[in-house]
Amino acid sequence: MARGRKPDPDQEAKGYPNRRKSATRKREEEAERVAQLLVSSTSGDVLQPPAMIDQGPLYAGAVAVWREMAPRLARTHRLPEQHRMIFAMFCVYYADWVTLNDQLKQEGMTQRVKTVAGGFMIRDHPAVRRRQECFDNVMSLSKQFGLTPHDEYDLFKNQAGAAAMNPGLFGGALAVPQQRRAEADDELQPEAAPTGARVGMLADMDTPPPGQRPN
Repeated sequence: MARGRKPDPDQEAKGYPNRRKSATRKREEEAERVAQLLVSSTSGDVLQPPAMIDQGPLYAGAVAVWREMAPRLARTHRLPEQHRMIFAMFCVYYADWVTLNDQLKQEGMTQRVKTVAGGFMIRDHPAVRRRQECFDNVMSLSKQFGLTPHDEYDLFKNQAGAAAMNPGLFGGALAVPQQRRAEADDELQPEAAPTGARVGMLADMDTPPPGQRPN
């Protein structure tokens, strides 16, 4: 009678590499992995992309958006730690929109679909709808960070008001928003009426009508 194999006392420490994991255990490990991604997305260096989007080549576009825009948002107090996850979503949708736009450029806006009768009909490319969804999400999240001209002006105006009511709220460093707000106010000011030499030049052109001119 053959002897059974002696259990290896180190198997548990090794994670039982020779055993198949149950479906339940696989789901638990995946849930734990995702939980770690979420935790790392709300902490750490604000200028570094969080782990939830920094996961290799498939997310390279989102990482590029983060590295381009995060420093600017941080300088104007628009990217505190608790908002990193929302901005990460913006980066993903922004990168997806660019990818889908490039796909439609190469494959066209429509495609031929076979019908039940055996013929063909023209339908929108599936990427058209997905691109529109990404666009809507990008525009919605843009408002939260003041990433359109109108929203940026409103955000800086409200930010300056909050800082005035709560000294030290932003560390006493709101020079950039205030400067941008002042520039926007200057742009909205109506132009002054022409004076001096311009008025005199126009007066010289105002000659009397025929019959009333001096000889």
